[in-house]
Amino acid sequence: MPVSKPRFTTVLSQRSITTPKSGPEAPMSSPLARPTTVLLTGATSGIGAALLPRLLDRGNTVIALARRATHLPARAGLVPVAADLTDLAGLPALAARIAGDHPGLSVLINAAGVQHAIPLTDPASTPAHFVEETALNLTAPAVLVQALLPTLIRQPDGAIVNLSSGLATFPKAAGGLYSATKAGLSSFTTSLRWQLEATPLLVAEVILPLVDTPMTAGRGRGKISAEAAAVAILSGIDARRTMIRVGAARALPLISAFAPWLGRRILRGT
Repeated sequence: MPVSKPRFTTVLSQRSITTPKSGPEAPMSSPLARPTTVLLTGATSGIGAALLPRLLDRGNTVIALARRATHLPARAGLVPVAADLTDLAGLPALAARIAGDHPGLSVLINAAGVQHAIPLTDPASTPAHFVEETALNLTAPAVLVQALLPTLIRQPDGAIVNLSSGLATFPKAAGGLYSATKAGLSSFTTSLRWQLEATPLLVAEVILPLVDTPMTAGRGRGKISAEAAAVAILSGIDARRTMIRVGAARALPLISAFAPWLGRRILRGT
């Protein structure tokens, strides 16, 4: 006796979102194929700052979340929002306000991040560093995804893009907790993709190499520019890639499979 399959339901916290059955699949377009509304975190520095003008140049409305929102340039389409992403208790209300003001929001890019490259044996390393890294790098993206999912899932070409790192695969010696948060974000993104696989949402993970940003000042060699990283990220979104490997990070699957010892040796001191 044939058994009918239940409608796909994804459950996050206390809310559930049921996805209607779809007809024959049509080719999906890029979430950025036409001007839309994008929420970008970390827009005042590093890769986020490099993504911001490129998103605006495409005619998008960009809601830029940043602690120092007053530092953002005045540009058409830019909506600066002052926010402390480590204030996890206040994030759902902030996200609800943004969703109410921008019902066409279709793309979320979690680009904010922080790293305290201090060994645990150093007296300068404190629990406050652990709390900040975990909140900003891992928990805040998850909270924003959950709070904005009802809005994002209504869009025909929506996307959730989380910026991870090669350190998710091979951790660095002086950044154990940072590496762990990136491994956690990678795992979260994969699980989220599975939860939403029956929806039109693109759930993408960006795996970055060492990028020349204020966070990496004075460390490592062979960095790529934040601008080059931004171009690669947007190209990956346009191609609807679920795994966007940038620069040297493209070699990580091969290294992981055949020479993991080499990956550990290269990245432990970055």
